[in-house]
Amino acid sequence: MRKTIILILSFAAVVFLAWNVYAGPDAFSKTDKDTNGVISTDEFDSAVRSKFKEYDRNNDGRIDMNEFAAKGHPDAVKEFKFMDRNSDGFVNADEFYKAAIRRRDQIDFNRDSKISKEEYNSNKALPLLKFYF
Repeated sequence: MRKTIILILSFAAVVFLAWNVYAGPDAFSKTDKDTNGVISTDEFDSAVRSKFKEYDRNNDGRIDMNEFAAKGHPDAVKEFKFMDRNSDGFVNADEFYKAAIRRRDQIDFNRDSKISKEEYNSNKALPLLKFYF
């Protein structure tokens, strides 16, 4: 019984730490600057621009696979290919932004171009938005 509890707690800790590495302690609240429970278009744009700068470690205006995969997420290669529309091995700010919009639109169930807390917390949103916030 004790081993089972320790195993469950260990698993929960790993999940919690993994979420914090990729999306921050509370990425929704951090992005929802006016705390109205919705990530507006302006808040979304600001978060995406900030995240692009975070990835672009050498400040050359584009992200390569090494910069993008620095956190070691197993889905990084797949997401990088999703963003790199012209398949040149780099993602510029425009490609990054357009990919973020496509991901937002995939979870924007009511099609209002905003992300509600419910939409963000959906099972579909977490794997998609963790790269953009």
